[in-house]
Amino acid sequence: MPHTPTPAARPRAMVHPGPVAPLRIEHVPARHARSLRLSLAPGLTLQEALLGALVPLGVRTAALSLCGGTLDETAFCIPIRDPRNEVICTYGDPHPARGVRLLAGSVTFALGEDDKPFIHCHASFCGNDGRLQGGHLLPDRTRIGAEPVVARATTLEGVDLRLVFDEETRLHMLRPRLEAAHG
Repeated sequence: MPHTPTPAARPRAMVHPGPVAPLRIEHVPARHARSLRLSLAPGLTLQEALLGALVPLGVRTAALSLCGGTLDETAFCIPIRDPRNEVICTYGDPHPARGVRLLAGSVTFALGEDDKPFIHCHASFCGNDGRLQGGHLLPDRTRIGAEPVVARATTLEGVDLRLVFDEETRLHMLRPRLEAAHG
């Protein structure tokens, strides 16, 4: 008897609570971009290490890939259903992890108004037990371990990223705009 494949389950459609945005992808041209390879210092938090590596180079906005290295400790969040049903999902409470190997990560870095840093990081890692974990890392609660984390950065010179409320998702999102002069 010939085998008839079972149709794949159709993914669920997710509908955000707000009005549909007419523009899905917003972009502005970077004036210039540099490619940097950084070694993030052991003992520092991810926030301290990124600020210490990027700010002295005059970087205000960058996209980074993290690879390798160890984390002595981290706190990470994963998405959960919004208990108030106001948005599709939200972040749950932070989960602690200690002594993990970083596999890969993606970081958006921006110095906002008043030079306040904004660091958004999603990463995957595993512990000594080999269990794969990951989620949204809290950069001020993630400490680099004995093996430095390697970061590949692409600077986005001339671009400002601002955290603004998005009507469609009802969440705060980073939006690009052309950079005003900084003195």
